[in-house]
Amino acid sequence: MTARYVLTSTCIQTGTMTLTVSLRQHLLGKERVRFVDEDGEVYEVEVDWKQGVVRGLLPYYQKRRLAANETILLHFRGEEVELKATPRGLPRLGQAESREPAQPERREARPAPSGRESKEAGDPRPEKRRVRVTPYPKEVLFPNEPQRTLEPPGVTEDLRLLGFLLEGGPPWVYKAPLGRRQVLLVLLRPGEGEPSLLKSYRQQGAYVVILAPESQKEGVPEGVGYLSPEAVSRLVRLKARFPLSPLDLEDLLREGFVDLEAVESLEDRLVAELSERGAFAAFLLLLSRKSMGEVFLLADLEAEAVEEGLIPEVVRQGVEVLSQPPFLVLKRLSPGEFLLRQGVEEALSDIEAFAQGLRGRLNRVRGSF
Repeated sequence: MTARYVLTSTCIQTGTMTLTVSLRQHLLGKERVRFVDEDGEVYEVEVDWKQGVVRGLLPYYQKRRLAANETILLHFRGEEVELKATPRGLPRLGQAESREPAQPERREARPAPSGRESKEAGDPRPEKRRVRVTPYPKEVLFPNEPQRTLEPPGVTEDLRLLGFLLEGGPPWVYKAPLGRRQVLLVLLRPGEGEPSLLKSYRQQGAYVVILAPESQKEGVPEGVGYLSPEAVSRLVRLKARFPLSPLDLEDLLREGFVDLEAVESLEDRLVAELSERGAFAAFLLLLSRKSMGEVFLLADLEAEAVEEGLIPEVVRQGVEVLSQPPFLVLKRLSPGEFLLRQGVEEALSDIEAFAQGLRGRLNRVRGSF
């Protein structure tokens, strides 16, 4: 199987690769994997499930001189993953020169030297000259012409994990369906067109932003929102700890400037609201998708949790808690097999009634002293 991976600036700087759906499926349960490049060089990489990345690819990125928005093909060969870089844009140094045909040098016709002159001169043969021409890139010759890039932004996979599905582009339209309503996000990368292209989308109620690295956020024109790939990547990691939804990203988009600082503020707020209960709350949201009376396997639930950015340990702990009093929401049928005895919402209502009854009893006990 072959998958495509689009590099981000964060990948290049940290030598990492985000765990996409394809990578998660093939690396499930592994902590270290062998990556092999085009030259047969082996890279022993670490699979960081908690942070949702693969670490240890910086030497490969430096070796190939890769940059953000370039694509790598991932070939899954048994226990190994083969890497094949497919750089876009200008050819590397030396390639453009070698492709240019040699231009013959024009010489004026001269009379043939006499035999004596030929001997004195040694009859040297004229050396051939090669004229090397390096073409200017199109964006240099035509700086005002929009450069249409058909490849979707590198944040597409991260946005999918946050609940936003790509509709098309450019401008790149992402939609997060939420039942009776939806959140619409439209973005452009520098060079893909003028910000005025986003005006019609804003009139339709969409959040319009320029997608650019943190180092370029100061150059975003006024009147247009901003979103950085680094902030989106940070949100995905945050979702592994807290029950993050598209509405949380919408809150940031309303402010108009979504960078690392904005995500850090959101993280502080979530920590204050949920603290250590965040992972358990995310597990309950995952379990609420199942119907009362449904029988499921723990392994399947763990796989679903990984897709949502949760670690399997959170699922195992949550299942154990809900299988015991006072919850008894789950019933263990056999090792690794469980029955959902009641829906999550109904169970929470029962627990709430239990807590209120216990609180009232405690108040009566305290009042007797």
